[in-house]
This record gives sequence, structure tokens and C-alpha cells, in this order.
Amino acid sequence: MTPPTLLDTLLPGPILAPFVYGVLLYGTRYLVMALALYGLARRGWGRPVDAAYPAGDDRALHLRREIGHAAGTVLVFGLVNATLFGTGLIKHTQLYFRLDAAPAGWFALSVVLALVLHDALFYALHRLMHTRPLYRRMHLTHHRSVRPTAFAAYSFHPWEALAESLLVVAILFVLPMHPLALLAFQTVSTLINVYGHCGREFYPPDWHRHPVGRWINTSTLHAHHHATGRDHYGLYFTWWDRWLGSTDPARR
Repeated sequence: MTPPTLLDTLLPGPILAPFVYGVLLYGTRYLVMALALYGLARRGWGRPVDAAYPAGDDRALHLRREIGHAAGTVLVFGLVNATLFGTGLIKHTQLYFRLDAAPAGWFALSVVLALVLHDALFYALHRLMHTRPLYRRMHLTHHRSVRPTAFAAYSFHPWEALAESLLVVAILFVLPMHPLALLAFQTVSTLINVYGHCGREFYPPDWHRHPVGRWINTSTLHAHHHATGRDHYGLYFTWWDRWLGSTDPARR
């Protein structure tokens, strides 16, 4: 029998402990990264991706709206975590807990494959949420940040937060991963998401013309998406946008 952890002792019950753990993990990671990128943006690091906030948009209200919705998103993520672990559903996923249970090198490869698979699933969900039936019900909350800050990375309607979290759950059912690989994947994912909303660009100006850079998503591209409500639906990479014709012509 596995000995109880400190969290199990403080928070008995199969649901409460994984819920609190999920909220603390997702919330702390998001907050630390968002604060860091927001601070760098305020200090002028990188290049601005646009000129100014929309007319009449109060910065303080803007931030409170993003952080408020992000708090709700973290609670949804915590509930999904509690459902997976508290109900025993996690036992039916491909998650494995012994590092020697997979070939050498699979740990790193699984992180890369998770990013590639997540990007494809995210692109499909993102395009779907921009359809008329779902945009106002799910995605409009996120797009109220016409000029997003780093805190907009988790600024979702609860239904979108649930859909976003279920993408990761789907990956766990098809891709064998160690919990530490899952942690690495989600940390990279959150960092890229926060960077994409921070309003500053750290890549070179001609990055979209570079043989490698043209396939990497940037803060500039995502700022264009928020400003126009179209094009550039990918999260990490640009290949789905390029292959399916959803790239701004100026950035092809």
C-alpha cells in the first residue's frame, strides 16, 4: 500500500486532494509565468506587436477581467484533475509511473509528440470555436481582450476552459507519458501560451521568413488573431494555418 502524502493527510478524500493540487499547480504556474512576461512587457523588453489599447479600454479593468476569468479557468482545470484522479479514471489512460517502463529516449520524445498532437487538436477546436454557433457561447470571453496581456492566456469562458482541458485528457488516452513528461509538456505549453498573449515579440523581425521560424507560432501572429478575429489559429506551430489557408497573406 502506498503511504499517504502530506496532501492526503491535510485534505482527506479522493476528490478534494487532486482538486486542490490541480488548482495550486495550474494556478501557480500560470501566475508566475504571466507575472514574469507582463513585467518584461512593462519594462519594454522585445518589440511591441501593436500600438495601443483599444479606445476606451481601461488598463486596470482590462487586467481584472483577464485575471478574473483566468481564476475560473484554473478552477475548471482543478475539477478535471480531480475527476481523473479522484474517480480512478486515470488508471485507464496511457500514463505510466515507472521511468523504466518505456524505452530510453521515449520520455523526451513523448513531450515533443504531445506538443505536435496538442497543436493539431487545438487548431481544430480553435477553428470550431470561431464558428457562429460556438463563438459567442465559448470563445468571445477570450476575444474580449482585443489587445491581450500575458494574463489573457487563461482568460476563458468555463466551457472553453473545459474543452481546452479535455484536449490534454484525450492525449493521455492515446500517448504513453510519464507524469514528469506530462508536467514538462504542460509547462512548455503554458509558457508558449503566455508568451503568445504578452504583447511583445522576442523573435527577430524577419522570423516568419526563416526556414525554421516560418513554422513557429509567434506573439505577433497571435496578436493579429486577437485584433482581427481571424487567421493564425495554431498554438505552437504554423503548419496547420499554412496548409489550410488560415495565414495572414502578409505573413506567408
